Amino acid sequence: MTNHPKAPRTGTTLTAVLIFALIAVFSVRTVTAQTFNSPEELRQYLDSQPDNSLDKPIKVAVSANDQMIKDIAGVIRSAGKYVSMELTGSALTSIGDGAFFGCTSLTGVTIPDNVTSIGDSAFYRCTSLASVTMPSNVTSIGNYAFYGCTSLVRITIPDSVTSIGELAFWKCTSLTKITLPDSVAILKYATFMNCYSLTSVTFQGTIIADNSLGFRITGPFLGDLWTKYLAEGIGTYTTSNPGENAVWMKQ
Repeated sequence: MTNHPKAPRTGTTLTAVLIFALIAVFSVRTVTAQTFNSPEELRQYLDSQPDNSLDKPIKVAVSANDQMIKDIAGVIRSAGKYVSMELTGSALTSIGDGAFFGCTSLTGVTIPDNVTSIGDSAFYRCTSLASVTMPSNVTSIGNYAFYGCTSLVRITIPDSVTSIGELAFWKCTSLTKITLPDSVAILKYATFMNCYSLTSVTFQGTIIADNSLGFRITGPFLGDLWTKYLAEGIGTYTTSNPGENAVWMKQ
């Protein structure tokens, strides 16, 4: 007599699948982001984590106010681990001058809705910073704000921003595309200078220069983009040879 294998019981199989699915979901949620209410809580957590790599940052959310920002940045610097951070809290209204200066292990940051300004040198030489999410209430981006953020691939400038400071994106060498909304009324000198990978810039409104000597000498972009914009106005400009000698064409 031939013995046939028994078919698995459907109920047992479905239960097992459901359990594994719940375990997977729970695991993702537990590693996605840990939430902290103080720099000390963040320090203790980061100290307990193993060393990591740039492509596997530790994801955290921190409820902050204006006075805590530099302490939070100090914790990230001293931990020596790559961190992607979401800032939360209605008490945070600005990213102050030099807030994350030289924070080379910060890979990404999400800025909460109540923030209205990004200060001078706020993310100066954050060389691992690849993405920044800015809220729609930010009105100004300060001088040197993202200076030397060589890993910055993308950033969306919200249509609330009216001014961008001098050398704000100097040497963001991975940045390929930027849109300047029609709210931006003024650019300072060398704003996007030495962005060697920049191949597409969209002007959605009329922008004026700050009329400084530095602007007259340097301008805000590499190549002939500013000259082309002054001559041809609003639109998208692209180049196939990014760099110091870039020749820009309006699309």
